Parts: sequence; C-alpha cells; structure tokens
Amino acid sequence: MRRTTRLLVSAAAALFIAALAQVGLKSARTSPSAPSPVAATPAVSPSDASSRPVVAAPAKPPPLSSSDRLAELDRSAAAGDVDAAAEFGGLLGVCGHYSPVSAANIEESVVTGMAAGLEPPQIAGTPAPPELVILLMQQAQPELDQRCAGIDVKQLWEGQARAPALLERAADAGRIQAMLDYSRHAFAGYGGVNDMLSQMDEIARRKQKARAYLRRAASLGEARALLLLGDAYASGPLEKIDPQQAYAYMSAFFRSAAAQDWPPRLRELYLQTLAQHLDAAQLAQARAQGLQLYRDFEAGAPLR
Repeated sequence: MRRTTRLLVSAAAALFIAALAQVGLKSARTSPSAPSPVAATPAVSPSDASSRPVVAAPAKPPPLSSSDRLAELDRSAAAGDVDAAAEFGGLLGVCGHYSPVSAANIEESVVTGMAAGLEPPQIAGTPAPPELVILLMQQAQPELDQRCAGIDVKQLWEGQARAPALLERAADAGRIQAMLDYSRHAFAGYGGVNDMLSQMDEIARRKQKARAYLRRAASLGEARALLLLGDAYASGPLEKIDPQQAYAYMSAFFRSAAAQDWPPRLRELYLQTLAQHLDAAQLAQARAQGLQLYRDFEAGAPLR
C-alpha cells in the first residue's frame, strides 16, 4: 500500500491542479488506424525467382534508450530546435512524477489515501469529492501513459527547473502544446511559497506569459485552453480563485468537442463542486458567461 499512497500524494495534486488539460490525445490513441495500402504482388515463376538476387530488408535501427532520447532532445533544443524544446520541456514538466497505473489502482490509491487521512486537492477552497478525484485522475492517465511511458523519470527530477524556459521558447514560436504545458509548469523549480515570494517580479512575468499563452491557444482553436483557464480560477495560481469564473470557463470547455469523451459524471461533479460557492444569481451569470465563452471560442473570437 505504500506505493499507492505515494502515488496519491504526487499524482492527485499534480494531475488535479496542473494536468487537467490532458485531453484530446485519448481519441487519437484509441481511434482505429486506417489499414495501410498493400500493393499487389506479381506472380513469379520458379525460373524467375532463381535468377533474381535476394535483397535483404534494411535493418531497423534499435529504439533509443530513455537516456539517449532525452540527451538527443536536449542537444537539439540547445541547437535551436523549437519542437525539441517543446517536447523536452513537456517531458521535464509532465513526467517527473509519472507512474504507470490502472484505473482500478487509481481508485484504490485514492480510497486508501483518504482513509489514511490525506487531504484531497481543493476546488475553489472546497475539498474535491473522492469520486471526482478518481475520475479526474483516470481521465488524465492515458495521456500521461502516452507521453511518459518508457522514460526513466529519475532522469527528469533534477532538470524540472529547466522546463519553463524551454516551454516558453517553444510557446513563443507558436507551439500550442508548449503553451498549454507552460501554463501548468511555469513555476517548476521553485521550492515553495517563500521561494516564490522572493522573486515576485519573475513570478508576475510568468503568470502574465501563461495567461497570454492560454488565450492565444484558445484563439487558435485549442479547447484545452478553456479547461486550464477554468482550472486556474478554481485552483490558482495563475488567477485569483473565483468560482464564478471557474464555472464559466469549465462549462464552456464541457460544451466543446474536446470534452465529449469526458464521463458525464465527472463533468457533473466538477460543476456541482463549483456551484456550491455560488448563489442563484451568480450561477445564472456563470452559465450565461460560459455559453458566451463557448460561442466566442467556436467563432475564433478573442476570449472576453
């Protein structure tokens, strides 16, 4: 049980607060691939076959090891490759606490951890219901598996503080995934609140960058930016916690095509948790604002 408890501590906080935008890849991974076209093979007579030289198929190079792959990405990023910077920065930010885990084990870890007295992550100051924590972690896990499988996470721990600079460079060059990853890992490498307070100018700069990236990503049609903006208002630290704004952005995201593979129960629980903080008038305003945000997003208009 130690492993599942440790997983809850690292994954529940990181996935729930920082990795909620990890949607969009699941459908690509689970969609059946189109069959590769196969050219018709002409009939060959025995005499023809004996007179033709045998050509060996070219050997495939062995896959890169985790250390070689990371080293190659590091070299390419240093040489100015923004795609390598986006991928390497994303791995440093996202995969540092990765563990492969099944949906059943996620449920067990949450139940075991909360029974042991571990506090769940909070949404707008309210502890998230255990069912919601489980559903969010289960929703996030497939993309983590896709991005992080085969990576030796121990190699990433010491380099996590490098993630923001790499992602910022790639985001400035227009890489949408880097924009999303930056907003989740802009403060990687800081040791805590006191460390952040000692560098308030830099923290303010990174917050401004992250907000701008999310709005830019949304204007380019990336619905996960709505999700991360909603999460920022629900949990911080990019925005001051505001359950009405969080409800508006989350409800806008839940209308989008990117959210349609999210379990209905997850969407219901998340909005219910936010709605606890709103009176009837505020809830009506949040719903109206969410609808307008979604319409603006669909039209490619700047978010209000």
